[in-house]
Amino acid sequence: MIVKKLNYFLLLLFPALITGCLKNSPPANSNTVNIPQGNFTGNFTLIHKSPKGTLDTAYATIRLALTGTNYTVTGDTTTIQAPSIGTFSADGTVITFADATVTKKTPLNTPKKHLNGPFLYTYSGPNLHIYGASDTLSYDYKLSTF
Repeated sequence: MIVKKLNYFLLLLFPALITGCLKNSPPANSNTVNIPQGNFTGNFTLIHKSPKGTLDTAYATIRLALTGTNYTVTGDTTTIQAPSIGTFSADGTVITFADATVTKKTPLNTPKKHLNGPFLYTYSGPNLHIYGASDTLSYDYKLSTF
C-alpha cells in the first residue's frame, strides 16, 4: 500500500520536476543598447558652485542632432552653450562626445560650455537626459525629440 502511494506521488511529482529543469531562454535582444538617434530640443541647465558655496544657475534652449555617430549642437548658443559638432559613442549608461571645435588651445573653463567628454544619460524613446558634474559645475540636458 505504501509503495502504491509512493508511486502515485512520484507520478504526480515527475511533471513538476521536468518543467523545472527545462531551459529558460532570456528575452530576445536582452543585450541591446538603446543608442539615441534623431533631433532633440530642450533645456540645458548649468549650475556653478562659487568658492563661497553659493549656486549660480543659467539656462539655454538648445537643439541636439544625433545621426549615426555624429552630433551637432545648435539653438541658443549665445550665453552658456557653445555650438558644437563632432562624434559621439554610447553604451547604454555613458555617452561620450568628441567636439571637433575644441582644440588644445581651447581654455578648459570657458564661459560657453562645449558638449565634450563623457556624460551619464538615460534615453526612453522621445526623452533624452544627459547629465554630469565636476567639482564646481553641474551639467543637465533635458531634451525631447521634435
